[in-house]
Amino acid sequence: MGVLYLIFIASIVALLIGISKLPSKGKAGELHVAKILSKLPPEKYKVINDLLINKKDHTSQIDHIVVSKHGIFVIETKNYTGWICGSEDSEYWTQNIYGSKHNMWNPLLQNKGHIRALSKILKDIQFDSFISIVTFSRDAELKIKTTKHVIYWDQTIDVIFSYQEEMLSTIQVEKIYNTLLTINENSEENINQHIINVKARIYNRQKNIENGYCPRCGGRLVLREGKYGRFYGCEKYPHCKFTHPL
Repeated sequence: MGVLYLIFIASIVALLIGISKLPSKGKAGELHVAKILSKLPPEKYKVINDLLINKKDHTSQIDHIVVSKHGIFVIETKNYTGWICGSEDSEYWTQNIYGSKHNMWNPLLQNKGHIRALSKILKDIQFDSFISIVTFSRDAELKIKTTKHVIYWDQTIDVIFSYQEEMLSTIQVEKIYNTLLTINENSEENINQHIINVKARIYNRQKNIENGYCPRCGGRLVLREGKYGRFYGCEKYPHCKFTHPL
């Protein structure tokens, strides 16, 4: 368990440092993507930036949402440098800057949580109407194994335009947009509380890993050998695909 404990300490320090930087570099990235999204035709695409959903003891902060007849695009923005390595199902991705490696929470899983939160509010909307997009600065070099939309900032509009099938009516688009505006609680006080909540969730997940348990399903973590080396995986694979780097 000594190795897991060291992983726990290193991961939580890296993740909390990353969160502490959000008001500067992270916010700059969000503003840049917001500027890109402002170029969408407003009569067809309704853009909401910085949506904070506050439900009892759980909060979700979503960087950008674009509501259109072609779907609800849920966009997570990352402003990172270096190589970004990982897979669709892994709990963490790795940021590699000249050999210095840091763990980051898998933004695909992060965005999946955002979509779950939205679907609980927009109960009448089919789940496949939500489209996840994770978008990075060109300062990063993406080495991600996934079929999902993990792209660069300047590709965001092209991906949105690639969806041409109409999934929602004009009335639904207006209703969704107005509903999300109404529930948005992105005051400074609520944002600060959200950051505290995120840190607490990260701590609890990392504590489970330290104790040798999967933070998703509670199964035991097992040391495995993979194509790219050793890692910890959930004993309930393939039903649970949680992995953690060694």
